[in-house]
Amino acid sequence: MPKVSLHTNQTGISLVEVLLAVLLFGLMVTAITGALLYGRTSTNMSGNRQRANMLAEEGVEAVRNVRDASYSNLTDGTFGLTKTSNQWALSGSSDTTDAFTRQTVVSSTGTNRKLITSTVSWPQGAGTAQTSVTTELTNWMSSFVKSWPNGLYAGSGDASGTVAGYKVATVGNYAYLVRNSSTGPNFIVFNVSNPSSPTVVGSLTLTGVPTNIAVSGNYAFVSNTSDTTELQVVNIATPATPALVTSYNAAGAGDGRGVYVYGANIYLTRSANGGSDELVILNMPTSTTIARVGGYSLNVTMYEVYVSGTAAYVATSSDTQEILVVNLSVLSLLTLGTSINLPGTTDATTIDGVGNNIVVGQGTALHTISSLIGLIPVLSGSTALSSTINDVTLNNSLTYAFAAVAGSTNQFQIINTNTWTAPVLSKAITLPATGVLTGVDYNSTYDIVPGASSMSTRELAVFAPGTP
Repeated sequence: MPKVSLHTNQTGISLVEVLLAVLLFGLMVTAITGALLYGRTSTNMSGNRQRANMLAEEGVEAVRNVRDASYSNLTDGTFGLTKTSNQWALSGSSDTTDAFTRQTVVSSTGTNRKLITSTVSWPQGAGTAQTSVTTELTNWMSSFVKSWPNGLYAGSGDASGTVAGYKVATVGNYAYLVRNSSTGPNFIVFNVSNPSSPTVVGSLTLTGVPTNIAVSGNYAFVSNTSDTTELQVVNIATPATPALVTSYNAAGAGDGRGVYVYGANIYLTRSANGGSDELVILNMPTSTTIARVGGYSLNVTMYEVYVSGTAAYVATSSDTQEILVVNLSVLSLLTLGTSINLPGTTDATTIDGVGNNIVVGQGTALHTISSLIGLIPVLSGSTALSSTINDVTLNNSLTYAFAAVAGSTNQFQIINTNTWTAPVLSKAITLPATGVLTGVDYNSTYDIVPGASSMSTRELAVFAPGTP
């Protein structure tokens, strides 16, 4: 029987086993590597989607924050989001965070209802992935009645530079602010149709230093410290491009302090002027010419003036005649009808009125005055505020007076004047940043009070009635 050698077969089997082992190891390495790579890609994709979902949710909550500040901020359109001082705002058409782009769409779905869709997109592979969150927001605060006892700081406008606002006048959609500085621009036009977010629409640099402002028709009338242009007239027919059209050089060197427009006439008050007019009555027969009609002097500083009928009520520096009542029956020959000696010797510096009802600021005291017979006014009531009064204004219904005061807190004060003989402080509001409020004026179109402030990024402050 032949012998069979087993050595060759054993060697062949070992090589096959090695090849099989290498093949199996390769397959295992490929599988493990693939699993690791796929797992990492899957983890990245899952992480990106999770982050995108969070950004989309944040977008909805940010718009809710915008709504809570003021429902009027939710205008229809596609927006991005930005945040300043912990307050979100709609801005641009999208916003980005790293590789993620977010767009927020606001659309109306009915009265006081808005559909909000927050969509986030990001690169994924050779294409783009996206996720969306949708919700509906309502103007739930519309069911509450707004009132001045619940008044609030509604918003602000920032003029270029850091020069403080000083006085303000407002009509319709606009507030016209002057700065007590020769540094320009010192005449600023704000659109206040959205009280929570006033915007600058125009500006101008006037010579001299503006001290006060009144608005009538297509013109703003600005009092000034300049010895050659105590009154300046600005055409505001196009708010975006205000333009100086003429000025008036009053006799003497007394600074312009206040200005009021009544009918066809302009009433300018001035600092003590050594016998020359401290109250000047002017007329503007054409858009570029001003003529003096009459004047009155008492050699005291006349700060502000309010006119009704044939009487001009003037706040002065006199210690015994803080309120002058000038008879306007003959404009070319002014005479003193009477005067009011307010308590103490503090100057009366600011005055406003509606019809025959007048409010006066004297130091920290706010006085109400009735003048049923034009030249015989009667001191009706008084209340003490927390700081010196810089400016006062009244609403048209005589239910509230509003005061800008000089304190570091409670700079805006709301005084209930429903009982004219007993005015009482209703609410005080502190500015959101360090500053002083120096001017206020009531806007009947929106039932708001724009104010002039020294806040460097909020020269215009707007106050409005609020909800409980």
